[in-house]
Amino acid sequence: MDQKVSSSSPTVAVWDLPTRLFHWILVAAILLLFLSGEIGGLDLSLPLPGGERLMLGNMDLHMLLGETVLGLVIFRVLWGLIGSSTARFATFVCGPAAVIDYLKALKRGELPLSVGHNPAGALMILALLALAFVQVGTGLFANDDIFSEGPLAHLVSKGTSDLLTGVHGALFNLLGLAILAHVGAAVYYRLRGKNLILSMLTGRKAAALIPAGAELPRLRSFWLAVPVALIAAGAVWVLVHQL
Repeated sequence: MDQKVSSSSPTVAVWDLPTRLFHWILVAAILLLFLSGEIGGLDLSLPLPGGERLMLGNMDLHMLLGETVLGLVIFRVLWGLIGSSTARFATFVCGPAAVIDYLKALKRGELPLSVGHNPAGALMILALLALAFVQVGTGLFANDDIFSEGPLAHLVSKGTSDLLTGVHGALFNLLGLAILAHVGAAVYYRLRGKNLILSMLTGRKAAALIPAGAELPRLRSFWLAVPVALIAAGAVWVLVHQL
């Protein structure tokens, strides 16, 4: 029997740890991708056993971060199929009519309640996942005409690689705009009394911001996410290093 949200509980657990780790690791990876791709100078020297050091140049780090983002996107898609109820696409993805109705409610000054993602937030999640996937996908085939090229650039012609390089650069601007919109929405909701950032940090949401009588989210074990993450990492390794 499904449990309901109790009015006596000040907060409710809505986001599982895997979803939160995905979110914040993705934030860090995209920030570092921007710094390494647009600014540069992120050369790393990491200590190894025996006094050796592992040298990672700026573009080496950029490519490693791109592979990380690809793995994160694959993980999130898989987790969206078998993860916690609030992480599942079947739970929060809705049609255009629901998104329009939600935006109209915001325009009227209302603040509709939801257990997990609201309809507009769900649309943003899908957009960010799609943009991140295409962004790193084009990066796999890109080149800088000097020293570096993506790990799959050898599979296409130079002209195709150059075309995808242009798309890669332009698409990052679009991804950046989507991220700014996402952050702007979080700030807007914070001003309206909904601290979405804190919820994504703690995993908990104020019970007053959840519809009365709503079913409690069914959170899956962190350990279920471990094999999912390994599958995602394995898929990236085969795609990037075995083709």
